[in-house]
Amino acid sequence: MKIGAIVLAAGEGRRFGGNKLLAKVGDEPVILRVLKALSGFDRVVIVGGAYVNELMPYLSNEVIIYNPYYRDGMSTSIRLGLRFFQDYDAVLIVLTDMPLITNEVVSRIVSAYHDGCSAVVPTHNGITGGNPVLIHRVLFPELTRLSGDVGAREILRGGRVDVCTVECGPEVLIDIDTVNDLTKVLNIVNTNRQ
Repeated sequence: MKIGAIVLAAGEGRRFGGNKLLAKVGDEPVILRVLKALSGFDRVVIVGGAYVNELMPYLSNEVIIYNPYYRDGMSTSIRLGLRFFQDYDAVLIVLTDMPLITNEVVSRIVSAYHDGCSAVVPTHNGITGGNPVLIHRVLFPELTRLSGDVGAREILRGGRVDVCTVECGPEVLIDIDTVNDLTKVLNIVNTNRQ
């Protein structure tokens, strides 16, 4: 199965109060940790106007699409990524503010796909809604109809599509929206190092 990763990096980071993707976790910026987790996957990074110039030096080896409509929300970035991977069997929708995901976690999500699945969603201890999410091409038309600041979760709710789940660690639920979230992530990383 041919899978492409749509890496969403066009947000404005309003709740964080700055460019959270360059915040250091361990010894590297959040965005590089996420890209490392996607090692071995075809990927495209969708960037927007807010921090594009700051991010570019970190993305020199990446395929980049600039989203001029980034202020209209996440759905616009997803559409650009889908256009790029339109001939693929599935896409991974990857949020760049989740620095604890690993290549093993991403591989586990991909491996959980089987015939009859329209999407694979990671869970942790029964809590659904984790990321990244694998979306089969059967749902591409629905994804392209999304609008505003919504992602794939919008079409995965309510049991209308065949969603498969895969149990993962807590990292699939941990993102950075605020400076307080970053502090929590740093505490987790420091605890795991000891």
